Amino acid sequence: MVGSDTLDGGSVFAWDIYKYRSAGPKLRFTAQTGMETVNAPFYEGKTLIVANVTNYGDRPTTITTVAFEYFKGSRRWRKKKPVKAAVTLTPSVTQPLPFELKPGVVWTGLIIQNPEIEEWATTGILDMLVYHSHTGKPLRQRIAIKKRK
Repeated sequence: MVGSDTLDGGSVFAWDIYKYRSAGPKLRFTAQTGMETVNAPFYEGKTLIVANVTNYGDRPTTITTVAFEYFKGSRRWRKKKPVKAAVTLTPSVTQPLPFELKPGVVWTGLIIQNPEIEEWATTGILDMLVYHSHTGKPLRQRIAIKKRK
């Protein structure tokens, strides 16, 4: 007997497609500039960029690399042709890379906001990239720093 609350074959197939496409890690990436620390002697007197990556999906992934790309203008940015690229080797002492980011976990990286990074962010377009094992396309976040007077 078929009732109104049973699913037909097409609905089950559609549900399976939805589950397949929505499964896996889902990452949220934020970066904050101009941060200072309290009670952290190693970073005393230094300005930092704080990067947070949160996995709100249902599967783990591994953060492998944190990098920067500098573009002179929007045309080069649209074509993803950076003038300079840099990699951060140790953005976190407590959560070193590679780092397995399980569902519900937040990874935090601290990058020293040095004069070169400030120049890149104020004279062009600076993106911070986080690469992870689930895809070859990195997470990308624009780094904005206001010029100091």
